[in-house]
Amino acid sequence: MNTRSVNFSLGLQLGLVMLSFLLVVATVSSLGYVGMQRLSDAQNRVRDLTAGLTAIEAVERAMLARELSLAESLALGTEASRAHFESENRETVTALETLLRLPVLDPQALSDAIAIQVASTSWLNLKARPLLAQFQENATGDERAAALTSYLATNESERPDLWPTEAFARLEGLILRLLTDARGQRDGALEWLRWATALAAIVVISAAILAYVILFYRMGVPLGRLANTMERLANDDRSVKVPFQHRRDEIGAMSRALLIFRNIAVARDEDLQVKKSLTELSLNVQKQKTLKDFADAALQTLAPQLGASVGVFFAFDERSERLKLFASYGYSAHENVPTGFALGEGLVGQCGLERKTLFVSSVPDSYLKVVSGTDEAKPELVLLVPVIVQDRLIGVLEFATFEAFDIIRHRIVDEAPSVVALPLENLRRILRTRELLEQSQSQTQELQAAEEELRAQQDELQATNDELERTNQYKSRFLANMSHELRTPLNSMLILAQDMAENAEGNLDAEQVEAATVIHASGVSLLRLINDILDLSKIEAGKLDTNREVMSLSTFCQMLERTFRPVAEQKDVRFELQRDASMPATIFTDIGKLEQIAINLIGNALKFTPRGSVRVAISGLAELDALSVVVTDTGIGIPADKLDTIFLPFEQVDASTRRQYGGTGLGLAISSQLATLLDGELTVESVEGQGASFRLIIPMGSGMVPLTSSGHAKTEEPVMPMLARADAGRQVLRDPIRIKPDKAHAVLVIEDDAGTQMAISQLLSRAGIDVTSAMTGEIALDLTERHEFDCLILDIGLPDVSGFEMLDLLSRNGKNLPVVIYSARDLLPEEVLRLREHTDSIILKGEHSHKRLLEEVEQFLQEPQRSVVVAPKPAPETMALKLLLVDDDMRNIYALAKVLRAKGIEVLLAQDGIKALAELDANPDVQIVLMDMMMPNMDGYEAMAEIRKRDGPWATLPIIALTAKAMKEDRDKCIAAGASDYLTKPVDVPRLLAMISEQVGNGR
Repeated sequence: MNTRSVNFSLGLQLGLVMLSFLLVVATVSSLGYVGMQRLSDAQNRVRDLTAGLTAIEAVERAMLARELSLAESLALGTEASRAHFESENRETVTALETLLRLPVLDPQALSDAIAIQVASTSWLNLKARPLLAQFQENATGDERAAALTSYLATNESERPDLWPTEAFARLEGLILRLLTDARGQRDGALEWLRWATALAAIVVISAAILAYVILFYRMGVPLGRLANTMERLANDDRSVKVPFQHRRDEIGAMSRALLIFRNIAVARDEDLQVKKSLTELSLNVQKQKTLKDFADAALQTLAPQLGASVGVFFAFDERSERLKLFASYGYSAHENVPTGFALGEGLVGQCGLERKTLFVSSVPDSYLKVVSGTDEAKPELVLLVPVIVQDRLIGVLEFATFEAFDIIRHRIVDEAPSVVALPLENLRRILRTRELLEQSQSQTQELQAAEEELRAQQDELQATNDELERTNQYKSRFLANMSHELRTPLNSMLILAQDMAENAEGNLDAEQVEAATVIHASGVSLLRLINDILDLSKIEAGKLDTNREVMSLSTFCQMLERTFRPVAEQKDVRFELQRDASMPATIFTDIGKLEQIAINLIGNALKFTPRGSVRVAISGLAELDALSVVVTDTGIGIPADKLDTIFLPFEQVDASTRRQYGGTGLGLAISSQLATLLDGELTVESVEGQGASFRLIIPMGSGMVPLTSSGHAKTEEPVMPMLARADAGRQVLRDPIRIKPDKAHAVLVIEDDAGTQMAISQLLSRAGIDVTSAMTGEIALDLTERHEFDCLILDIGLPDVSGFEMLDLLSRNGKNLPVVIYSARDLLPEEVLRLREHTDSIILKGEHSHKRLLEEVEQFLQEPQRSVVVAPKPAPETMALKLLLVDDDMRNIYALAKVLRAKGIEVLLAQDGIKALAELDANPDVQIVLMDMMMPNMDGYEAMAEIRKRDGPWATLPIIALTAKAMKEDRDKCIAAGASDYLTKPVDVPRLLAMISEQVGNGR
């Protein structure tokens, strides 16, 4: 059967067949129905016509019976006979009505029926009724007999006239003719129905057979063939062809799905065969221990799998960049065939160069021959495959075969190189590792010999390093000692020379005054040199710290103006100082270091500008939030070849023995390093002979001193503005403020250097102050016991006790004296913190230290309440209590301690929780603690928890927590840790004092 493609689904096809079958059945059924209808109509007509004949006969019988009943009634004259007549008459009337209602009557027949009815009615009314009326019940028998005889005689004679014989005849004849025709039609319809039924049976059977055939060949046969195909596939017959793929119905879909299944099965079989082959290849090559065995195993495995008669492996030599014959299978060497190829040379070289598989199907006659024991022949196909690992060419495999490759062999060819390459590379690495191991073993012996030598060198280096560390310690110790030993006599010399140069008593001539001035100037130069060397050593050692605080730009500008305006006027050089009006009033930086840089730059500009001008411009860089200080001069300038080295130590533009300008060459080096320390930079632009321009840029900061909880996040506002510190180069009035009290003020100078004692005595005596000196702590204590002093000037380095011990002794003895620390050496932060417990006035001996000393003493004597006394006595509106302040920020400690001591509070200081616990152990009479939360080593939370763990009064010791965090959960955290109360930064001082008063009043 034709199985050409259709576009219907099986359901639609089955529906069409069933619909066609149903149409055939419906057609046949309709024909049968028509035949049956015709037969029924014919039978109905025959029945109606037969009913018509029956009705006619009934009318005739009824009319005859009526006549007989009339005769009976005439004969008998009884009521029963009369009732019988009436009954027969009604039967006659009913029969006539039935006749008239027959549907088979045509107009002529209906006319005859009506004539019969008329005749019946006429007989009844004209003859029967009169006779019955004439002979009533009381008539005699003779009369009835006579009447009956007369009736019968007249009825017989009058019948032709009264009886509708012709009407009956015509009506019966018509009904008989119609009945004959109806019976003929019925017989014809019956015969037609017989033939239609037979034909319908034939058609239905034929349609059923046709539908079966169609369904069988459209569905049954394809499904059977597909089932057979599936069975063959299940039995691993992969050569089976899948039919009916072209069909566009479910059979076609099943065929195509079966084709996919077959292809999957075929691909799976191919995968299994390929994997089996590759696994065999991998196992064979992995067993090999040498490269030659590896190559032979690869060829001996691959050649049979590919059906190749000849196989050759060319290994790539990276040093010579050539592919060399390394192993073969079934290969017979020829004289004209080379055993090595360069990249791109021949098919082998071309394969290695392009790094892709090459197939050669048309092999020339001159190509290699496959040689057997009986004959030789050229191959039909030559295959060349590159072996690559991690983009590195390892070699080329070449095979020759007599037959084309199928899909499996192609896949083996595609995947075999990667299977061979990795084990080959691993083998090469193993061999290389083995080679290196042998080399390393030999080298190990050499290294062991060299190790002894290195150990000896290491010991020597360690000894040298120890020596260098000791030398560095000696250097640091020497610099510290030199600082003290040089500054102390220099300080005395400067004070005395300054005093002599001023010639206040007028007892020196001009030459002597000039000599004193020269001595003072030389001492100042020497002191600056010492300070420069010390600063440079600190910078190089990374030990120079910064102390950032609020600096007033107005004060800074005034200091520069006071310092350099006289120098410029003396040299007849125009000095200009400009400040940008949009600048903020204050910045946040290290004041001393900024002033040191500015003084150095401006001093150099004036020194190297014999005439012209020096201009200082101070402005802000908004985009960088930075301060810019530009010092421009019209002096000698700097040569271009010196600009790169001008900031190096001991480098000078003119370092010859005949140079015009003096100096050590340290100033700019120190200034550059200080600028870096302040997170800024110092740059220079210059043209030789036209002047130079130095530009300093440093961050301005927030402009406020933050009260911080640690050194890592200093962003909060200060407790109070810190007192402006005295400048190293600050100028004081030539005529100091004279103290004019009711009685002379007494100052005790505790200094072990006689020259410094004398210089301080002369300095203070000229101010109207009585000065008493002591060279040791023991003498000083004795003097404080026997005399009253208004102020103490204390050197840290005393021969019998240190300055720290001296302060503790004075405190224990209840001496309430303002103290000015006057030291020749730099102080460590811990030492400054310890001194801050007793005084805020700390002065380092230097160029202008004597002037600052005079200022501090005069201010103490004028405003004694300004100083923080050692052991204050309660005064009005003061608090007589001992307080422990715990904070790691020196500025916070300085500001808070100063405020609290001004209120008469004895303040102990600690920089973290561990030191706070130690202070409490040493001072059990502490009445309240101010505790910062964020500190190194042990923070405030841990410290409060440790305090609360202690038994005794510490469990109820008032603790006020100071924190920069203001969230409710932070307060809860502080209270949970053991704080009695909580205060946020920046600290409101009145609120703090009220809180202290409340806590101490409620505490112990």
